[in-house]
Amino acid sequence: MYFETLDRSSDLTNGALNATRSLTKEFVFLSQDASVSFVTESCIEVLRTANHLIGNNKYSWSHHIGIPKEIDNSLCGPHQTFVLVGGTHAPWMITPDQLSRIKPAIRNAARVGVIGAGVFVLLAAGVLKTQRAAVHPQFHASVRESGYLADFDEATTCHHKTLSSAISSVAAIAMLVELIGAREGGYTENALREHLGLVAPAEKAQSKEHWRYNRLAEGNRVVCEALDIMLDHLEDTLTVAQVAKIMGVSARRLERSFGDKLGRSPLCVYRDLRLERAHALLEQTALPISEISLACGFSTPSLLSKWYRQKFGALPAHTRKATFIGKYAA
Repeated sequence: MYFETLDRSSDLTNGALNATRSLTKEFVFLSQDASVSFVTESCIEVLRTANHLIGNNKYSWSHHIGIPKEIDNSLCGPHQTFVLVGGTHAPWMITPDQLSRIKPAIRNAARVGVIGAGVFVLLAAGVLKTQRAAVHPQFHASVRESGYLADFDEATTCHHKTLSSAISSVAAIAMLVELIGAREGGYTENALREHLGLVAPAEKAQSKEHWRYNRLAEGNRVVCEALDIMLDHLEDTLTVAQVAKIMGVSARRLERSFGDKLGRSPLCVYRDLRLERAHALLEQTALPISEISLACGFSTPSLLSKWYRQKFGALPAHTRKATFIGKYAA
């Protein structure tokens, strides 16, 4: 699939990733050697964080170090992105035998990504000569000598047709974020950048539940404003009528908006936000569970335990114990 000539309208640029059929949920990483495996781990952390934000294991991956002696077409399929992870200190030299073993994976992939010296593998395979790519300045001369005919992209990452490229290990993180943003939308991409520390975090404490519900709301003013009010009053347990009054809308309109956009009642969403805060306080502080209950709007620890167990499958006391003496403590 990588060798297909896509219509020009579906070309990829840093401003707009439009070839959605080549944006996959599965990634196969091939590291040049063990010295660059940390780059792959950084890319995998981006995928892990995306799964954490979205709330399920949507993205998956596998990691291979060095070209295996035996490779068949199953290494990378047409529903996967094949990422060649190279360093920035020396070209990735590949033998004809290695090339013959890796070429099927390049050919099968829905999208190919190259990081650093990974660009030399595609040049050796004869599939990069006229593709626009971001190449580390240290490799410009040697890449030209290897037969590259296009202009280098001046950015640190580039997406052109079904090729994504990054000049270095740091740029590789940005490349993965951009690919996920193209699949999930700019709202998710911005949240991902914030969670990864690529941009300064917002002043308000981060809340995955608040972010997830805002995403589902798709900009609906009533839902988004109500979510902000709920997040600011986690300890107060406002009623639906009180939230609606603060907003200047009817309780009926608030209920209807939540049902239409989130498929849940305001009270259920409010409780999710409070339980998420309780979970964070149990894991990150030494506050007594009774104080955490009140801080999160639950009148008694038993009420917190009831809803906490329903949401997380464990009692608050179990989470607290695991925080101090380990998850697998007896």
